[in-house]
Amino acid sequence: MFEILMERKSKFILSLILLFSVSSSLFAQKTVDFYATVTSSSDTNTIKMTTDLYFTQFQGLDGYLVSDKRDTAFGDVVNPGCDIAFYAEIQESDGGWSCTLNAIGSKGQHISETRTYASYYKILLDAKSSLENLLNNVASGVSSTTDSVQAESNEPYTEATLETLAGTWTGEALVDKVIILRGGNGFVIFKNGASMNVAVTIKGSNVTVVQKGRSNASFHPEINRELALKTATDAAPIKWTLTTMSAVSMKGTKSTLVEDSESSSGVKTATLDVEWTKQQ
Repeated sequence: MFEILMERKSKFILSLILLFSVSSSLFAQKTVDFYATVTSSSDTNTIKMTTDLYFTQFQGLDGYLVSDKRDTAFGDVVNPGCDIAFYAEIQESDGGWSCTLNAIGSKGQHISETRTYASYYKILLDAKSSLENLLNNVASGVSSTTDSVQAESNEPYTEATLETLAGTWTGEALVDKVIILRGGNGFVIFKNGASMNVAVTIKGSNVTVVQKGRSNASFHPEINRELALKTATDAAPIKWTLTTMSAVSMKGTKSTLVEDSESSSGVKTATLDVEWTKQQ
């Protein structure tokens, strides 16, 4: 009987401890109202995608209980039951994007952080760190606006692997898309409907994409069709020599046939500047 009573007592104490832990955790959470993004951009899909990403990142942070008010524009009066009102301002600026994150406290204190980006993909990549930095400023009581610039870096992005490169890439006028597979193979789908197999290799920050198999005229939409039919079968494999600039951007050159009126064949091999962007 004594043992049964002691067991029940232990279970009761354990239940109290668990209840206290849960209550303490809930009490420690800050409540957040997440409002609609302020923008004048007509690119509604991009704005929605970015807003949704910030909302998802906010939900994943410990210590915050987020209420979804993405369909509501932020007003000057903060909900008295809310610790923080959050909204983003995203504008197109000088060929890039400007993003300001705003946190307004229950007592009216306004803390914001503005960053400019060369492309909206960089906003997506930076979403978590910029949000965490803003909240750190809120926690430390920093009230001044923090401005920083996320410019195009001249340093190559060196963390690329076949795993991170895998996916769909676009960027060339006559190419619909390039699909890179995790095993180092892939294929290029041209806008004329042709599909070309390629091999992908990585060395440091350098990515090489080379045509596999025999060439045909459809792989050379840059030149006249009749001329391509005469010369494409003897052409060297098309080759892309790229440098990873970020997780979603590569720049470099493409070695392929171009028309040349001074050549006896009417064509020559040349290098063209290209830039690929990974689709999300």
